[in-house]
Amino acid sequence: MKALIIVDMLQDFVEGALANPRAVAIVEPLQRLLAHARESGWVVVFSNDAHLPDDPELRVWGPHAMAGSPGAQVIRALAPAPGPREFVSPKRVYGAFDGTGLDERLKAFGVDEVVISGQHTHICVRHSSYGALTRGYTITIPADAVCAFEGVDEEAALEYLKGVYGARITTSDALMQETPMAKSVETR
Repeated sequence: MKALIIVDMLQDFVEGALANPRAVAIVEPLQRLLAHARESGWVVVFSNDAHLPDDPELRVWGPHAMAGSPGAQVIRALAPAPGPREFVSPKRVYGAFDGTGLDERLKAFGVDEVVISGQHTHICVRHSSYGALTRGYTITIPADAVCAFEGVDEEAALEYLKGVYGARITTSDALMQETPMAKSVETR
């Protein structure tokens, strides 16, 4: 069972406090991948920064994606549709698995492969991949659905994920072609 994890596609990271111009280029592949995941019955997770004033990350980046603020909301183009197999998983640090209960939720669905997408390849995608590796998941990264900050070598960031965490690097289209869509999805 696959889970699509969309990391930090938030207002503050696309057009707000820590806007990343590269994020715009991954919205369309993410929309297609999200639609495919929903139709195929994958678990869908929006792993989102939702910071509190005392979070250590704020010392590095300044205030951003503060819990409950508009900047901590997923961009409209990728709006979550919460349900039995789709949920938002707030995080207070870089990794999607750190202190969030995500591992337990995914294991309850029988997930054994995570498709990690979103921002930022060299930070939150990287730390989320590490968390997935240490918990035994197979890691897939669609290269056209992740991005780093401008000035960061995207290829080097992807190579790190492949070489250090054993991530399979592919594209959204290739990933969608290998997993046929389900005609009807059973919910748990």
